[in-house]
Amino acid sequence: MSRAGDQSNRRMLKEAGRPVARAAALLGPRQSRVAAAAFPRIGPGRAGAMVKLGAKCLLAGDPAVGKSALAQMFRSDGAHFQKNYTLTTGIELLVKAVSVPETSDSVEFFIFDSAGKDLFSEMLEKLWEQPNVLCLVYDVTNEQSFNNCAKWLEKLRAQAVGMYIPGVLVGNKTDLVGRRVVEQKQAQEWADKHGLEYCEMSVKEMKNFEAPFHILAKSFHQLYKEKVETFHSLA
Repeated sequence: MSRAGDQSNRRMLKEAGRPVARAAALLGPRQSRVAAAAFPRIGPGRAGAMVKLGAKCLLAGDPAVGKSALAQMFRSDGAHFQKNYTLTTGIELLVKAVSVPETSDSVEFFIFDSAGKDLFSEMLEKLWEQPNVLCLVYDVTNEQSFNNCAKWLEKLRAQAVGMYIPGVLVGNKTDLVGRRVVEQKQAQEWADKHGLEYCEMSVKEMKNFEAPFHILAKSFHQLYKEKVETFHSLA
């Protein structure tokens, strides 16, 4: 990226009130330049025009539930599944666009995949500011990872108090049928209670790994449409 382009991206972040210096320090120079595009301003498009939206997506959950595997599989369209993972020790940024069904529009996700440990809570707070969508992952064979979803959701929503943020709860590792301890009905009820969509998947078997982001794209696009309608009603 040119020096002028980098400066332009930094101005975008400053205008949106984002912590550029902190993001650059945590993500590194390469990823910080990419992160500058992760904070879109939603506005009305021209009638009949294709709309491209950008959304900051926070991916959260306990260690070893499959967050990084999900993000990598989604970004590579199922072509990349790493069998031997090392735990994420900070923040990773992945970018991927999703078409919105039954429209010509799309949502480009800037996915912040974070370590699932409280040790990194200060780092998370710095980069989790004002998310657009949330993806909360747990392991269906690990009841504690499901119980901890309440803690993660509280942390996520604390970054956007008073705002509606579309979110999805994801149960991973459904391939481990004999070891399952969290039933689908239980998780669905919890998601409904907390205003989240719900889906299950098996990243290992490459089943349904795109579903969470398609759900989020549809929800975020609907939110955009509602904002446009409100804008036109006030015009």
